[in-house]
Amino acid sequence: MKSTTMKIAAFSAALMMPAAGWADEDHDPNFAVPDEEEEEGYDPNKPYYAELELEYFNNNSNFESENEYSATLSLGYYFNENFSINGVVLGAPVKGDGFFPNDYDFYFEELYLAAEFDRIGFFAGKFNPTFGIGYDDAVGYLYSAEYFYGYELVERLGVGATYTFGDASGGEHTLGASAFQLDTSSLARSFFRGEQLAARADGGLSNHSGLGSYNLWLEGNDAFGVENSRYNVTYRSQDGGMPGEETETGFAIGGAKLFELANGNELEVYAELVSLDNSLDEGISFDQDSLMATGAYYFGDDWVASLGGGIQRIGNSSDTSEMANGNNNFVTASIGRNFGDLYAELAYKRDETNGVSSNSAGIFLYYGLEF
Repeated sequence: MKSTTMKIAAFSAALMMPAAGWADEDHDPNFAVPDEEEEEGYDPNKPYYAELELEYFNNNSNFESENEYSATLSLGYYFNENFSINGVVLGAPVKGDGFFPNDYDFYFEELYLAAEFDRIGFFAGKFNPTFGIGYDDAVGYLYSAEYFYGYELVERLGVGATYTFGDASGGEHTLGASAFQLDTSSLARSFFRGEQLAARADGGLSNHSGLGSYNLWLEGNDAFGVENSRYNVTYRSQDGGMPGEETETGFAIGGAKLFELANGNELEVYAELVSLDNSLDEGISFDQDSLMATGAYYFGDDWVASLGGGIQRIGNSSDTSEMANGNNNFVTASIGRNFGDLYAELAYKRDETNGVSSNSAGIFLYYGLEF
């Protein structure tokens, strides 16, 4: 479902769910994650929130050039300090080859009700289930974060709950669980073209009736006295939607740490390990194990440079011609700068897939505006 789109963005307006990433308060959110949102809170004088985000990237790889655009509108309304409704409207390709603007339309990526009572939270509706923190935390958005998207969970219908607690050193931890299915309802239909973005007949992971797929996670910030740190441990199970499609299971373990340097600059390091069995992509089943890491150096008032890389092992593939068993490795470097509400990034990537190398270079632009 909208595979081209999700190379660009997987936004979350999570209020009661764990926040999608973290950032030091001295940093513009554009730095740590271009699509990261600060956690909102109830204000009786302003019971709503709205944020518009525009993204563009140009990628040049093996003498081929591609351009991608997306627009995201995050909305929410607080009925009171305990109850809210939250939505994310995404503008992105819904048909054809994804050319802008002819193949574009708008649809709900998320729309859910949330409730919070002290340390306990509940949510129900259409949401992006938690799995790892790579896509949210990786610095170097154009190529680093894109790699982590391969195991993201998006556009599920279901319910979930969270419990937040602290430790003796002031760290905060959240334990959560949700049960879900792939959204094939009217919420999976684009607004103007009426394109149905997913249907039961498509099959695939979580594409079933009932809430037979689920995830469990534990994540935290500043755990046990480790300041400016974040971690996540997640397990997931997704039933196949068609006969012969096996249940996918997997886990992700990731962590990030921000270091304040003597020269006044800062260094952020991040790593995540992911292992999935019986993954499914366009009818091709396979197992995968991935280890990815990123380092980012913040300097000056608005600059960040990043260096990252990863290794991926694919096995038990059902299609040896297009997704052969073997190794996929990459390294990437980027330089980014904030210009007020605009973030611009130049990036380079070198891939090696089963001994065959390729090079890519591109530019990423992000603009965010709160109302």
